[in-house]
Amino acid sequence: MYDEIIPIFQQSILRQSRNIKKLEITLDLFYKKSFKNFNVQNSNLNLIKLNSLIIRLIGTANNEIGQEFLSNIADVSLNLRLLIINLNQRSRRLLVNPTTSNNLIDTTTWEKLYRIIQGQNKLKIFIIWNCFLLNNVLSSLEFQKRSLVHIVFNHTNFVNVNLKSLNNLYNLEYLIFEYCEGLLLNQCEILNFASFKLKELSFKRDKWNDDITLSIIKYLGEPLQTISVENITIPLIENIPLYCPNLILLKIGIFSHVDFSELAFYRKLANNVPINISKISFYVSSRISNNFPKFKEFLENCHNNFEMISLDHNIELEFLKIVLNYIERSNNNLKTLGMIILDKKFNEEELKLLNQIKDKGIKLVEFNSIHYIQVA
Repeated sequence: MYDEIIPIFQQSILRQSRNIKKLEITLDLFYKKSFKNFNVQNSNLNLIKLNSLIIRLIGTANNEIGQEFLSNIADVSLNLRLLIINLNQRSRRLLVNPTTSNNLIDTTTWEKLYRIIQGQNKLKIFIIWNCFLLNNVLSSLEFQKRSLVHIVFNHTNFVNVNLKSLNNLYNLEYLIFEYCEGLLLNQCEILNFASFKLKELSFKRDKWNDDITLSIIKYLGEPLQTISVENITIPLIENIPLYCPNLILLKIGIFSHVDFSELAFYRKLANNVPINISKISFYVSSRISNNFPKFKEFLENCHNNFEMISLDHNIELEFLKIVLNYIERSNNNLKTLGMIILDKKFNEEELKLLNQIKDKGIKLVEFNSIHYIQVA
């Protein structure tokens, strides 16, 4: 029933498309029976006001309606600010067996996607998922070098990818790698000639070693104000200050299967955060139990100049005590404190400590509002 109703509902929306500004669509939709007689040319399809588009592809070879839809987007929807292309679940085979890629996404479809990217007037945010054939995508993005400020590569394989086109995106400010793989040191070297000055660089559970991450930081780090690294290591934290002299906010995540339970790790981590970093956000995977001693070890050994500390920890009495100890030790430098579950029901002792923190002029915020980048 669901599979029958949704296509009918979406077809009705597309027939009244002139005022649509945001659209999320899976091209597999056009294989449904209800779209058998759908004619793009005669459907009043007019997405001229579209400014946000999410396209999911699960293979579009030999689907005439899907091809006509992409052509219509390329011809009419020229004012996108956000474009997300997701090759979807089946296409994750690209990351394992790249030889299957041409069977999943045909050449005609790719050409239309390139046209959509190239034809935009002022594209600002581009996100791509599950992509292996990245070189032509990067070349197409060069057409948006005057406006593009934000790129996310998610589950992207960088085998044999030339990053030269990326260098020319001179207005780029945010660059994010999530669950990526396949990048080698010699590919990173070209980033030494990048024309852009990033504000934020993020690495989330990428499948390459520290040398790759550090190489990217080395070439792009000088103007950085924010850097986010999950599965942080001591060598990384030791070298980040060398390449990021203007860094203000450091976001740390620990998800690795490596045993980070030793408190010595958190002590070393705290000791190696440079004093010029005035803001820190710290996440430890919930699968790693008993995080309180780790946050305690960090707060007792880090420098005293933080203006913002955001920790992925519930508000509870003992946690509030160590926070207050840090505040007193730091001569009230702290201005913002991030925690989770700010709306819980507090007991009398917790409320007393919370009020003491607030009385010192410290703003309390939700951890997630600081740690995670919002792009749409």
